Amino acid sequence: MIFFKSTFCVLLLSLFVITGCSSNEVKITEVFRSDIRADNAKLFTFSIIFVRNAEPELPKGHDGNIDNKQKRSKQGKGRGKRNNTDNNPKVQRSDTKQKRQDKMARELESRLAEKLEDNSYCRKGYFELERSLNKTIYTIRGECNESATAADRKNFLP
Repeated sequence: MIFFKSTFCVLLLSLFVITGCSSNEVKITEVFRSDIRADNAKLFTFSIIFVRNAEPELPKGHDGNIDNKQKRSKQGKGRGKRNNTDNNPKVQRSDTKQKRQDKMARELESRLAEKLEDNSYCRKGYFELERSLNKTIYTIRGECNESATAADRKNFLP
């Protein structure tokens, strides 16, 4: 089991490093790993990795420095605090983060459904064991509703 986890982590990390390139587009890499146990339980791990160029493109002639006028926020002016959450940057960031996570979770579920349809690994559906979402790697671990057959062992075991 430890070998599986370390191999999977190395695979994910290497895919993350390999897929990095100089474009600003988000690239998505899929990783599907089947795990058929001795008791014929069929488990799987499916991840999508989002890779974006770390450095944004700057306009021509821009030296990369931001002058003080651009750094200053106008929200600190005036007395007292506002209760208006529409202008609260923390609430806006939280909403944006939640929307992004929801979008990426839908992408994960959609791609997993496609993958399972293509490879016929879980023919009778599956139940989710674990889900993890972070900034760049979204993962679902699941177990198929059916037991492994001899054909499954032939097709999915190394």
